[in-house]
Amino acid sequence: MRTRLAASVQHIGAQFGERSVVSARSLARGLGRIARGPVSPLVFGAYFDLVLATDEGNLSAVRARLDELASTSNSPSNTRIVALKNAPSDVATGRYRRLFDTDPENPVSLRAPTRSGAIKCRSRLRAAFALLDKGCPALAAETRALLRVILLAAPPRRSTAATFDGASSFMLWGAIVLNVAEQRTILGTMQALVHESAHNLLFGFCSDGPLVRNRDSERYPSPLRADLRPMDGILHATFVLARMHYALRCLIDSGVLTGAQTTVARRDMDRQKELFFAGASVVERHARLTPIGRRVFRGATAHMNSAQSPSSRL
Repeated sequence: MRTRLAASVQHIGAQFGERSVVSARSLARGLGRIARGPVSPLVFGAYFDLVLATDEGNLSAVRARLDELASTSNSPSNTRIVALKNAPSDVATGRYRRLFDTDPENPVSLRAPTRSGAIKCRSRLRAAFALLDKGCPALAAETRALLRVILLAAPPRRSTAATFDGASSFMLWGAIVLNVAEQRTILGTMQALVHESAHNLLFGFCSDGPLVRNRDSERYPSPLRADLRPMDGILHATFVLARMHYALRCLIDSGVLTGAQTTVARRDMDRQKELFFAGASVVERHARLTPIGRRVFRGATAHMNSAQSPSSRL
């Protein structure tokens, strides 16, 4: 993803040349840093703002974004947990709000969480990672590698905007947002982490092209939404359900859950299995999968089919 971003920015910079003000050497150094190591998800946001400014022919905005990308520094390799600020004029706050809220059919208006809500959510996130570290260390490591930022937020007090548990955005790759009000248990927060990091994994798979060839205008029933969704969203949903099921299966098999947690985990797995096969039937009937889309779907289906086998009952 970083390599693709750097190549695209270099191409855009070359088109503007001297009009961009940013020197080719300065831009090359910044893009080299992006290609070599982790960067903030806001760097991906800056790139998409650059693309929009280019399409609009807004030269001053193009200059500002190229300058921002040229001065990019590498971020720490650890996953940061940050609370959304109540500062509309803050560039990072504005970018997070805009680029997480991209579905006009289901707007999600974010606001800053309360201090107590953020503290409680941070505690549950740490406990959720600790649980994954003990019971499913490979998935814990992958989740940390995928996520640079976990943004804590809250929905508006009164609004027509949709409520949410968590959200991801291709335009903010490496970031997820979690609703602090919905993170009530350690096991639930663990599943939210796995859910949203799985979306980021699929976004990364799409760096060379889409998962499906279906048009966005084609709408079908989704296992995770009441409204009809594009096929790409349905494939995402089925994959995410399989990942959450896999995580819970690992935790039960490893014996790290309490008796009460195991009961909840089994209940959640039964529901995930039901929803997965509902989504899978839609994919099988209607999806025009690309090669990477077929690999994603085949892997998720293989895991869920193994869960159907009597010999693998938990």
